[in-house]
Amino acid sequence: MHKSIDILKKFDLFTGICTENIGKILDHFNANICSFNEGEYILRKNHELNKIAVFLDGNAQIVNEDFLGNRMVIEQVGKGEILGEAHSLLPFDAPTVNVVALCPTHVIFIEIDCILTPVPEISDCQSQLRSNLMKIMARKLLNYAHKIEHISRRSTRQKLLSYFTEQMNKNQSSSFDIPLTRQQLADYLSVDRSAMSSELSKMQRDGLIRYNLNHFELIANDEYAF
Repeated sequence: MHKSIDILKKFDLFTGICTENIGKILDHFNANICSFNEGEYILRKNHELNKIAVFLDGNAQIVNEDFLGNRMVIEQVGKGEILGEAHSLLPFDAPTVNVVALCPTHVIFIEIDCILTPVPEISDCQSQLRSNLMKIMARKLLNYAHKIEHISRRSTRQKLLSYFTEQMNKNQSSSFDIPLTRQQLADYLSVDRSAMSSELSKMQRDGLIRYNLNHFELIANDEYAF
């Protein structure tokens, strides 16, 4: 657990909290580390949750699946990110999505009482923890708003351009790498992978983009804009 504390103190959730006090929080609220292999479920839908999941390493996808097996990638998460905070704060509102490991992944689970239940000897730490959590949740809301903006576009081209524009702005460069594979990008934008791949080729022929694997460059072209 001590090795984990050295990792955790670099994460946004523990900003402003010293190593000693992180240890106190973990001890007091029964934190435990779990390991997951590729393809294993980290969190399952319809299971009540009372803990925050903090990713020590690895990557996972938040996936929504319907009864026919159709899947939509809500988000990809990895080292330093957290999950389960909203559902932990609303214990009777169980998650409606699955979280699946994309590779070997270690997650530390901390009881939500670290936020809700005052403990006098670490009250200052808890206050900082609440402040950090609010900022993280606000950032997530903005990310979800961006995704809604992308998938609300009518065509696959428009969805891709919306997503690439966000990545360009985030990287402050028209040349950037995206963090998703082709299948993950198709799932994220709620489009068919083969149709998306075909559209990417057309966009390159039209002079809108250049790409190689996960590296893309947006090219200004008023004629073929949205």
